[in-house]
Amino acid sequence: AILAQAQVPTSQHRIMRCDEFLSLLLFIAVSIPDAIRAKLRSYFPLKYPRHRRTVVALPYSPFCEKVYWAYDRCKAAYGIRAVFQGVFPTTLMEFSAASVPVVVVDDGSVLKDSKDVLDALCDEGHSWLYPSPSVREVERRLGDAFGKSVARIVYHHLFSTDEGCVLLRRIWKVGVSPVERLLCDPLFPSIRWAMLSGLELPDGLPGFVATVDECFARVSDMLDDGRKYICGTPEMTAADITFAALAYPLVLPDEKAAVFVSWGDELPEGFRAEVRSRRETPAGQFVLRLYKEERHL
Repeated sequence: AILAQAQVPTSQHRIMRCDEFLSLLLFIAVSIPDAIRAKLRSYFPLKYPRHRRTVVALPYSPFCEKVYWAYDRCKAAYGIRAVFQGVFPTTLMEFSAASVPVVVVDDGSVLKDSKDVLDALCDEGHSWLYPSPSVREVERRLGDAFGKSVARIVYHHLFSTDEGCVLLRRIWKVGVSPVERLLCDPLFPSIRWAMLSGLELPDGLPGFVATVDECFARVSDMLDDGRKYICGTPEMTAADITFAALAYPLVLPDEKAAVFVSWGDELPEGFRAEVRSRRETPAGQFVLRLYKEERHL
């Protein structure tokens, strides 16, 4: 029933409307110089502050949140270079990366995956992240496929409703430059069309929901014996951070409202029902508790 409330006809995002076409022309005009700039930066990298890391990130990204949380917990100094959704592809070109987060370390090296970031922290002595091989295995099972499926469910609900599109415009303006905020509204139709075409929506939605259902059920089962953390450890580990960070867009903890949306916003009906159903599970309650008790923002 939840899926039916937000179902988008496949043809709706396969055929480009007039507003999307005009928006695409603007997108091309903006992207060409930005792509040239990104290519130049790949040869002549930007200079970042020394003695700290710089996270190149979409501010609301769950995978970026995973990195923020780990750095904050480790008290590691870092800065953020916020990426505007409209120039996201050219930013990836700059680093030859598949997605964000991209972390530029003060020695000039680049980490292109959140798992690599946590591994590097563990190598620096933060052993609480991976106190045992079983933690690493649980984290692996709650990794990329789960996080990407969460994102696609969220985009499905937000892209398919007027209320959701209003919220997405607001989200995409967080942390970016004044010029990028001005470009957000006119570029939105073409970005929406391109993203829907590339995210396998709505055709792939049942598979994404099944992946998320499986992960929520697995975590709920593990928490069933009353343990405080997923792996039964005395303190939080990488498995806890990974699940909570990647699940947050479907649970909406108050602590992330500044960069995403909150339960108190005017949410699309289908999305609110989806979030409510996730919150009612032991895994969803775990995410809300972990943010309240452990994520000090």
